[in-house]
Amino acid sequence: MSHVMKRLLAAVGAHPAAIELEEADEEKAAAAAGGGGLPILFVGGVAVGGLEGLVGLHLRDHLVPILREAGALRS
Repeated sequence: MSHVMKRLLAAVGAHPAAIELEEADEEKAAAAAGGGGLPILFVGGVAVGGLEGLVGLHLRDHLVPILREAGALRS
């Protein structure tokens, strides 16, 4: 799933940084993001969710504005 997420983000012009977590930290990260499991996308320090959340934002045309607001895209 993370490969699909990276491809979608690259398609809209963002270049995400992937952070590999130790097993003990995975549970903490998933809990911080609402328990949705991994991988989790954070934009500007805010958990957006996993693949479903990312695709949902993209389909509703909210992804690019959120990335721009976070400074992840150039205008």
